[in-house]
Amino acid sequence: MDKFNIISAKITGNPDPTGWSQVHEYLPEDLEKLQNRGHLFAVIGTSRNEQGVDSVATGREILSRLHEEYYGKEEGTPFNVLKSALEKVISEFKENWGEVEISAMVSLGDVVYSAAGGGGQVLIYRNGMTATIIDSRGGEVACASGYPKENDIIILSTKELMESIPLGIIKSALSALEPQIIAETLAPKVLTLTDSGALGLVVAKFSKEPQREIPTFTAPKQEVEVPNQILMPSKVEVPGFIKNTFNKIKYDITKKLVGTLPEKRIYIKGGGEEESFSPARKRTALVGILLLVILLVSIGFGIRQKSLKESRSKYIDRLTTAQTQIEEAITLSSVDEARARELFGNSKSIADALVSEGIKDKDLDVLIAKINDNQGKILGEYKLSAETYLDLSILSDGFSGDDIVGSSEKFYVLDKKGKKIVSVVFGTKKTQVVAGPDQVGDVISFLAYEDNTYIVNGEGIKETGEDILIDKDWDGEVLPYAYAANIYLLDKTANNIWRYSAAEGGFGSKNSWLAPGITADFSRVKAITIDGSIWTLSDSGKIFKFTRGSPQNMSNTGTVPEITSAESIYTNETLEGVYVLDTNGKRIIVLGKDGKYKAQYISDDLSEALDLVVSEKDKKIVFLTPGKLQFLEIK
Repeated sequence: MDKFNIISAKITGNPDPTGWSQVHEYLPEDLEKLQNRGHLFAVIGTSRNEQGVDSVATGREILSRLHEEYYGKEEGTPFNVLKSALEKVISEFKENWGEVEISAMVSLGDVVYSAAGGGGQVLIYRNGMTATIIDSRGGEVACASGYPKENDIIILSTKELMESIPLGIIKSALSALEPQIIAETLAPKVLTLTDSGALGLVVAKFSKEPQREIPTFTAPKQEVEVPNQILMPSKVEVPGFIKNTFNKIKYDITKKLVGTLPEKRIYIKGGGEEESFSPARKRTALVGILLLVILLVSIGFGIRQKSLKESRSKYIDRLTTAQTQIEEAITLSSVDEARARELFGNSKSIADALVSEGIKDKDLDVLIAKINDNQGKILGEYKLSAETYLDLSILSDGFSGDDIVGSSEKFYVLDKKGKKIVSVVFGTKKTQVVAGPDQVGDVISFLAYEDNTYIVNGEGIKETGEDILIDKDWDGEVLPYAYAANIYLLDKTANNIWRYSAAEGGFGSKNSWLAPGITADFSRVKAITIDGSIWTLSDSGKIFKFTRGSPQNMSNTGTVPEITSAESIYTNETLEGVYVLDTNGKRIIVLGKDGKYKAQYISDDLSEALDLVVSEKDKKIVFLTPGKLQFLEIK
């Protein structure tokens, strides 16, 4: 048996090509069923409504099957049986009716069991706050149970209704606390929508008091005739939801005011005559005032609606364009990335402009939500917070990283002041000090290949702990890199790339790596990386690729905003992407090996980044900041 008296109201849209919905309430007459299975409420709907098909009959069939599955099983808890019933019914009708959604609730004793599937939702309104109990848009049937409190309101809804009517309007309607008033407030908004077929709603209030009826006040038998009676208008046309709202107000105020007035008659002297105001006339005057208020509110409401309509006409074309472009962008994202990103950018620009103009519109809210939800998918743009990968100070007192170099499954960190090099294994984070002050000495930069580390100093290049292998024979700044047992030097002064091939006991003499007749300007190059080809990064953000000594025709397209400055570039033969560190933009840009944009990772933590290494196998971008290694997860 129910602990509460449940007062309910229901709304359904008109069946149309967009779908249909039905609502249902069932209180078993059989005492045993009532005690074991309780009081059932349900909303069903589908976005499919084929011409010539009797949706009402289909709805009855669905409800009949729901009854069979729920009330027909004697074993099992209401929680499990309700969930099983929804799963079975949705599955049975899916083949012919596509995505059938059901939101259901059972009140049994002092417990409420709720379930939803196919997109249906269950909400609760308590103490002026609204919370979602179940949102089944993920596909699976979800269940919940709880103990309702007096004056709780539970809402069963189709997903289309929740998407069509802003939550703020629903919350405002719920504040009336009377299901009939709530329904009549929301009904005009449902029925005026062009596509309302799949919209359905049940509002159920839990109360310990019997359903209230507005009492009728009658006048005393003895009355003094009152001249100049106030004549009331026979009919005042106001919207239904306003009428019901103010009927409640009328009852509450009338009851309160009449209850406070003295029961004896009040005599007012004027013009030598006495006028007597009976209780009936007092009520008539109050009702007149209230109806006048209703009329004024109705007029004000109409004026406001007209104003809102006129205001919306000023921006609706732009909003519609943005809606169309985001939908097209989502559709094209898997087949034409460039066009999808262009359309996404256009849609976002329009939405941002409307927001900056102070536009408030539920359709704009939906648009912005859709833009935010698809930003990563379409733009490959991810806003993340970095996590700590390794605190370098733990490895050695005062250790501070200045440079980082990746090689195979590990990477190396150089501390120039402390004259130490530490190796770190990507997968395990296993660390080892591979060279100390005696092996490092004074250092300008360093490089690594496999398990070998090399130091660049004022004398040339040496393996850590060993003698000079390559005597310095260059002027100005060079950018060194070790690859495939060879050492490469980009000489910014000579505008050349020198290769020192591996030889017995060290390295051979230098040779120009550039193909015959190839000239290049390397004066502004800031960093290089090698994956078989040599990639160069200039201080202006320009990226060039050289293969077998010759520049490749490659354009860096699709990056928004464009790369105008960058600190470092990284790739190797095992990576699919080329990773560019842009500290000013607080981002890491990922390019394909053809130079086209793939993704970008945005984080405030990148503002102090010095360099980066990447392991796509471990899905980590590791970047160096003074004293700490941090990482971003690759999506």
